[in-house]
Amino acid sequence: MIDLTKKGLPNAAWINGIPYSIYTDFRLWMRFEIEVSKLKQGQTIDVSYLFKNRMPSQCDLTELFAFSRPVSELPRQKGFSDVIALDYEIDADYIYSAFISQYNIDLTEVEELHWHKFLALLKGLKDDEVISKIMSYRCYEKSDEKKNIYEELKYAWQIERISEEEQAEIDKFSNIFG
Repeated sequence: MIDLTKKGLPNAAWINGIPYSIYTDFRLWMRFEIEVSKLKQGQTIDVSYLFKNRMPSQCDLTELFAFSRPVSELPRQKGFSDVIALDYEIDADYIYSAFISQYNIDLTEVEELHWHKFLALLKGLKDDEVISKIMSYRCYEKSDEKKNIYEELKYAWQIERISEEEQAEIDKFSNIFG
């Protein structure tokens, strides 16, 4: 959440109570979020590209989440959902299109855009943007008043991760038939 009572935006991550200077451009933090989304149990990722001068010897991802996923008081959440509403990799074209359409910001050409500004702009996208519609389809929960069309739209846009076994089968098939 952006604090408009202060000048500037955060440019440090607090790791073990110590501030470390970080790069804040949205591209790096989007990369971080993509890598985290693909992380499997017990795996680690290299996060050195996030730090400017020095990097902590140990870094828990949850400490980086304090920067990458700033807490917002509203809307209130009733609990955590396991629904993936947005995937920065799969949805990149729709995010790009929405930023061009609504803000006239070309994300491929903008010199630098702070991650928190990017997130605020993403949250502020109008409901008529395609990415906003896709996210609402993915989060749809059936109620008696709504038609089955939403179930179909949710299914059409739902993000699914393949299991390690499925990936092994795909790799095996690719190796055989190239």
